[in-house]
Amino acid sequence: MKKNNNVDISVDFCGFHLENPFMLSSAPPTASIEMIQRAFDAGWGGAVTKTLALKPTPNVEPRFATLRSDGKIIGFENIEQISDRGLDEWLPGIRKTKEKYPNKLLVASLMAPADPDEWHELVQKVQPAGPDMIELNLSCPHMAEGGIGSAIGQDPKLAGDVTKWVKEVAEVPVIVKLTPNVTDIISIGNSAKRNGADALSAINTILSMMGIDLDTMEPKPSVKGHSTFGGFSGPSVKPISLRIAVQLAKGVGLPLSAIGGITTWRDAAEFLMCGATTMQMCTAVMRGGYGIIEDLTTGLSNYLYEKDIESVKDIIGHALPKIHKSLSELDFAHKEVAEIDKTKCIKCGLCYVSCRDGGYDAITLDEERLPTVDEEKCDGCSLCTHVCPVWDCIKMKRV
Repeated sequence: MKKNNNVDISVDFCGFHLENPFMLSSAPPTASIEMIQRAFDAGWGGAVTKTLALKPTPNVEPRFATLRSDGKIIGFENIEQISDRGLDEWLPGIRKTKEKYPNKLLVASLMAPADPDEWHELVQKVQPAGPDMIELNLSCPHMAEGGIGSAIGQDPKLAGDVTKWVKEVAEVPVIVKLTPNVTDIISIGNSAKRNGADALSAINTILSMMGIDLDTMEPKPSVKGHSTFGGFSGPSVKPISLRIAVQLAKGVGLPLSAIGGITTWRDAAEFLMCGATTMQMCTAVMRGGYGIIEDLTTGLSNYLYEKDIESVKDIIGHALPKIHKSLSELDFAHKEVAEIDKTKCIKCGLCYVSCRDGGYDAITLDEERLPTVDEEKCDGCSLCTHVCPVWDCIKMKRV
C-alpha cells in the first residue's frame, strides 16, 4: 500500500519541524552514528543517540531476554547500559550527521550523577557538536545503583536540580526522560517543568525480572549463571506508557515524546490522541529493522485520509477530554448487555465457560452448543466479547 500524500504527517516539536512523528529512542538502534544515518536514509524523522557520558560504560554479555506468547515476542528485557563509545567518537559523528541531515531531528542523550559540575562539563562538551536538543536520561532502571539514571528520576528534587543545572548552560531545548518506576510521575514532570524543561519523554523501561530458565535453572538473561533486574519494554508495556502519556499531558502540559510499546501505526495514532507529539521507538526496530518506518508512515497517513483529516496535528490530544482521572466520573446509569450473532458462532463454548466461571453466569448452551444470553442476568461486563475468537460475533448493545 502506498502512502497517501494528500495528508500532512509532519509535526513541530520544541521548535523543530519533523517530516513525520517517528523517532528512534536512545537504545541499541542508535548505538552508533552510522546506524543513525542509516535510519535517516530509511525515512525516520529523528533519533536520540545512545546515552553519552563523560566516560563510556562497558556491557555484560548476553544482556537480552524475551517474553513470548504463541511464539511472538510481547515483552523484551535488557540489562544494557549506556554507550560504550567515548565522546571522542560521538562528537565528530554528531557534527557530520547534522551537516548531512539538517532536516532530521538529532537529540543527544546525556547521563551524569547528581553533580552540577559534571552536568555542566558534559553539556558544554557535547553542545558544540550541534545536536538539535538534549535529552536527560534520568530514568535508566538498572544504572540506579551508581546514583545515576532512575536514582535521580525517582526523586522530584533531584530531577528538578539536574534540569536546572543543565538549563544553566544549555543553548538548545532540553527534554527530560522520565522513569515509570515511581508512584507519582506527575510530581516528577512538574519538578522538571518548574526548573526549565522544554519537553518530556516517557517512559523509560520498567524494572523487571524476566524469568527462570527451567532447563538450566538460571535467571534470564544468564551472565555466567547469574542475572539481575533489568528494563522491560515491548508491546506489553503499552497500556502503562499510554496511561502515563495521558497523566503527563493533563497534569504537566509540556510537549511530550512518547515511548513504550509503540509497535504499529495504530499505536502511534493512539499516543497522538493521548497528547504526544512524537513517538520514540526501540523494541519494534530491534525486531523489524529500520524499514518498518514505511509501514508506520503509510498506515498513519492512510488512516488520517480515511477519517478525512488533513493533518496529523489535528488529532494530537483528541482523546484527552474523554479520559477521566476517577471512575466516579463515568456514567453509572449507562447499561449494556451482550448480543450474540449465532450465524457467526463456531460453537467453541469459550463465552459460556468464561461467563459461568469468571462473569455472571448469563450464557447458556443449547443442544447444538449455540449460546444464548439471558439479558436479565447479563451484567454488561463485556468479558464474552473479548474471549470470543470470531470477530464481531458478540457485541454489546445498549438497553
